[in-house]
Amino acid sequence: MGFFNTLEEAGRGIGAAAKDAAKTAQLNVRLKDLDGKLHKEYEAIGQKYYKDHPDEDTPENRKIKEIFAQIAATKDQLADIRGESICPSCGEFVEKGAKFCSHCGASLVETVDEDDMTVEEPETKTEDKKED
Repeated sequence: MGFFNTLEEAGRGIGAAAKDAAKTAQLNVRLKDLDGKLHKEYEAIGQKYYKDHPDEDTPENRKIKEIFAQIAATKDQLADIRGESICPSCGEFVEKGAKFCSHCGASLVETVDEDDMTVEEPETKTEDKKED
């Protein structure tokens, strides 16, 4: 019965290989998940550093500021096409003429602080009086 023993051993080998393949796949998925978590942590550190040091003149900060400028310009173009405005507080699109942002609730009505207003007196024309 050597033939059947050989088949049985081959079956055990295939079963072990299948278990190894399943375990390998499981570990690969775990590695990918952990790598994603690590990437998010690195990203969070970078964002925190930028927020804590926005005025540092580094190549990285200059790149980030340029990207922010490009985002703002692109959003302005989209808002024009869509007939919307951009909320100055949160940067989301809002209906033109809205009094409040539907995303963050910020007031969109420009208010003028009376203390900041300077009133210039109108120029009065003075005629030179000629002495006779």
